[in-house]
Amino acid sequence: MPTRKPVVRTAVSSHDSLGRGVEIAVSVGVFFVIGLMLDNAFGTKPLLIIVCTLFSMLGSFARLWYVYDVDMQRQEVKRRESATSHMRGAKVLAEK
Repeated sequence: MPTRKPVVRTAVSSHDSLGRGVEIAVSVGVFFVIGLMLDNAFGTKPLLIIVCTLFSMLGSFARLWYVYDVDMQRQEVKRRESATSHMRGAKVLAEK
C-alpha cells in the first residue's frame, strides 16, 4: 500500500487568497466602526465613515500590491536559478 506524504502547511497570514480576503474585510470593518464612532462623537455623519473606510481600502490594496511585488521578485529569482542550474554543473566539470 502506498504511503501518503505529509502535507506541510505554513502559518503565514495573508499568503493565500482566502486569508487576504478575510484580512481586507476585517480591516475595512474595523475602520468602518472607528469612523462610525468618530462620526457619532463629532456629529459629522457620514463623513468620517467614508474617510476611514477609504483609508482602510487604500491601505489594504497597497499592502496587496507590495506583497504581490515581493512574491513575483522571488519567483523571478527562482525561475532564473532553475533556468541556469544546468550551467553550474558544466562549470564544475570544466574546472576539474
